[in-house]
Amino acid sequence: MQEFIIDNGIVIDDIEGAMEGIAKLSGKQMPSPQTIKRFITNEKSTKFYIDDKCSCKMQPDRDTVYLWLDSGFTNCYGDPIMISLLNNRGGGYTGHICGTMDFLAGSIGNYFPHNRKNITRNLGSLRVKYDNKVSGRDHAHITDEQEYLIKTSNEASSNTVMADLIKGLNITFTEACIEPELEAGQETVKEEPRIQMNKFEEKITMELLFDMMDERDAYIDELLGIIEKLNTENKLTKEKMQELEAKNAEYKRAFVDIRANMSEQQEEKKEEPVEISGGHDLLGKKGRILVLGAASLDEKTMSGIAKQYGFEKKDFVYEIDYEKVKSMAGRVSYGERFAAIILGACPHKVSMLGDYSSFVEKCKNDENLPDTYETRTNSGELKLTKESFRKALEAMMRDLMEKKQIAG
Repeated sequence: MQEFIIDNGIVIDDIEGAMEGIAKLSGKQMPSPQTIKRFITNEKSTKFYIDDKCSCKMQPDRDTVYLWLDSGFTNCYGDPIMISLLNNRGGGYTGHICGTMDFLAGSIGNYFPHNRKNITRNLGSLRVKYDNKVSGRDHAHITDEQEYLIKTSNEASSNTVMADLIKGLNITFTEACIEPELEAGQETVKEEPRIQMNKFEEKITMELLFDMMDERDAYIDELLGIIEKLNTENKLTKEKMQELEAKNAEYKRAFVDIRANMSEQQEEKKEEPVEISGGHDLLGKKGRILVLGAASLDEKTMSGIAKQYGFEKKDFVYEIDYEKVKSMAGRVSYGERFAAIILGACPHKVSMLGDYSSFVEKCKNDENLPDTYETRTNSGELKLTKESFRKALEAMMRDLMEKKQIAG
């Protein structure tokens, strides 16, 4: 067994065994130990100090028994894979056991059976704390090892205050592009026809674009204010400030032109019949949507987003309390009728789970349950955010439209 030092006093005593465990749980190729070390040492909130009741702290204390290191990888259900190290009572931590939080918490219960009730309760709090902590990371998880290494290397090479501020403006300087003349006899490539959006989808797309433009305007103004404040502190040149302000004004003019052109197009198409009804009409008279699982949004925000898709407030039932989800999940197929489920972060173990290993698996395979739409982030994490909620609504809308067209 070969040791591998992560940090001062933090040692994986069987690095090959740990990497093989991560590969098996994640379904990916065996990662490099250096990748794991980079993630643990560079990303925020990757060390979780655990006592014999599975209570978590971000710094060690006298009750700490284990140190759980976030490997950066997740299993097929989006659960983080941790490496558990044992407090050696000499000021350090050593070990190599890999597993999800559920697995590791179960192992603690085996060693301290009298604490199992507290372990179960604290595990739910730990998951909520974990979700809150990883939201502040630059990279929540590693979905592709090579891509992660490239991104982090590029970020390290451009880690300056000014570079970060300029990058935050998200301004792309396009170069003049001169198309080469075609030689005699050379044929032009015919463009593939683009997929046409129906009127309802086009309306949603334009409204979202307007919202994004407004948010970008406010963000650019905020960043320029920061840069102006730093002008004295960091001695930015007056010329550079003028350049940034000019670019900001140029982009704002472009946004105004885009908004005006879109408004004109909407006026021209105003009297054309809308082909597809809004979300509320697609549900039918009795159908409702269940939003189930922990969320980083409140109900008011989600209702506002859903309204953009033609839904009404009464179309939704929200259960986003992590603890209440445990009892609610098991009753879904036996109680009130739902047209669909939008799934946020849920406990693995819920009531009436049957032979399924998790509620996510049950939703995918149980024919008694309505269509389920998971709120996955770009990294694959099951997390209900503004972006993942929009994506789930859009996927659900497409399916509802298709069912209506088939039925009609």
